[in-house]
Amino acid sequence: MMFERTGDVERGLRLIPQLGEVMPDEAGEEVRAVYEETRTHLRVPVVNFLFRSLANYPPYLSFAWERVAPYLLTPRFEEAANALLSRSLVEPVSDSTDLASLGDLAQIRAFTDTIHYVLPKLLLVSSAFDEGLTGETGAAGGPPAAAGIQPGEAEGTTSVQLVGPDEATEETGKVFEEIRERHGHPDVASYYRGIARWPEFLRVAWERISPLVHTPSYEERKQDLLEAAQSSVLELPLPSRKEVVERGMGEEQIEELRAILAVFRFRLNPDMLLDVSLIKALLDGPEAARSSRFSFAAR
Repeated sequence: MMFERTGDVERGLRLIPQLGEVMPDEAGEEVRAVYEETRTHLRVPVVNFLFRSLANYPPYLSFAWERVAPYLLTPRFEEAANALLSRSLVEPVSDSTDLASLGDLAQIRAFTDTIHYVLPKLLLVSSAFDEGLTGETGAAGGPPAAAGIQPGEAEGTTSVQLVGPDEATEETGKVFEEIRERHGHPDVASYYRGIARWPEFLRVAWERISPLVHTPSYEERKQDLLEAAQSSVLELPLPSRKEVVERGMGEEQIEELRAILAVFRFRLNPDMLLDVSLIKALLDGPEAARSSRFSFAAR
């Protein structure tokens, strides 16, 4: 059984909004290089909130990414991500609403598929980073097997302009606040800010899935994902606490990083994987929610 580090999570929830995000057009050279590789190695044209938050600590982000990046293009990592995806649907979501009337379904589906594909990878990465900083595991694993997967954005993946809280209409702002409060997240996740381009779809999708959030089946599924992710990442060369200290990070900074990573590992990434799988089922049915058309492992 895995338990959330409540103290770290609570500290991270306060710290993340204080630090803010380093957006791609604001990043320095070192961080920009990592951002570019996150796109090519995770195979999606988006820079996730995880990296935009960790970019407040450039030496750590650069080092931690360097340690795990070679493994992200291996069939084994793709298989681990696909295995998480296959067990991420809480239950099918039925709906009689004419979804086509709520927005551009082609764009909504493409963006949903993109985030659905990358979320299990983000859960694995955040778990690996966090495990390394516990000081209990250190570096593990040997050189990666031949990559087998070419770096680059998967064909068909897409990004959309995110709707910021200050841009949202009053109604959308209320939906944002409900999502944030119900999940206990530090901010509205990028996926919801993306589909807010189609506010009626956002509203209806959240109405359909919100009753499932924090139900026993939702929490059991989340626990299963966390344990499976932990088992997978212990085979990776984790960026250990000792190595991070050797690169000039002080103990206070490391504790801040652990707090930030606890939020992504135990809250944001698994919650959003469960939510987006539910919305994928709403769009395309339960079987489509258990795999990704972009995954090499599913072929």
